[in-house]
Amino acid sequence: MNAASLSVLLLAVGWFSVAQAEPADTLVIGADLAEIVDQLQATPRLLGRDDSSHFPPAIARLPSVGYLRQLSAEGILSLKPRRVLISDAARPAIVVRQLEAVGLQVNKVGRGKSIAEIPRKIEQVASIMGRQAQAQALIAEQQALAAKLAGLPPLKGPKALFIFNRTGMTPLVMGQGTEANAALEQAGISNCASFNAYKQVAGESMVALAPDFVIISKAGLEALGGEESLWKLGGLALTPAGRARRVVQIDDQALLNLGPRTVAAMLQLRQDAGALFP
Repeated sequence: MNAASLSVLLLAVGWFSVAQAEPADTLVIGADLAEIVDQLQATPRLLGRDDSSHFPPAIARLPSVGYLRQLSAEGILSLKPRRVLISDAARPAIVVRQLEAVGLQVNKVGRGKSIAEIPRKIEQVASIMGRQAQAQALIAEQQALAAKLAGLPPLKGPKALFIFNRTGMTPLVMGQGTEANAALEQAGISNCASFNAYKQVAGESMVALAPDFVIISKAGLEALGGEESLWKLGGLALTPAGRARRVVQIDDQALLNLGPRTVAAMLQLRQDAGALFP
């Protein structure tokens, strides 16, 4: 074995020893943060997650302490973490105070409102998890994707109807002020819904919105029963989108998460929407 090969082997052994020595002592709460931890190759440090975090499979296999917005201190403490990496979207706020009161290291990370804040989140998570070296490549990748997205012209004219749907729920149209609307704006796509928040829309109101195409998650479309069932939603078949059967399927967690997959998902959405209107 020559000196160069020996050096590479020693570095690999050293890295493996450090990785093996790192304890699984961290609980992550927030799907965006969980995905960042995974991209920083720090998943072995995790003890658990919350219900919103189910990508990638290595994260989904971890024990869950409940839903992001319905946490309990008891559920979190049951996993005996030393550190909690938690989104500022987590609720109720009193749980965070309870965790701090018992001496846990609680690291709060702001969710943010735009893709411009993703590099900041990566840096913060990397600092907490000791993965600063891995963060540089991930941040550079995010910045390159953001530059590519910014270089695309807005989709002028066609307007989208963003439908949020899950098994067992009523389909909702996402309006102004929602995370979905923010994603559309950043992707250069106009939202046909001028109302605030989200609501159920049917019949004449759907016709009046006059969407040119529909955006819905793959899981949401499956929950409806497929594309044929989509066009049976009240009034939708009578809109420009319904008459032309124009629909774009997305991964809504990737698109709305403000995590490592978000900018790529926005790019894909913009490209898929653009392909409907050549």
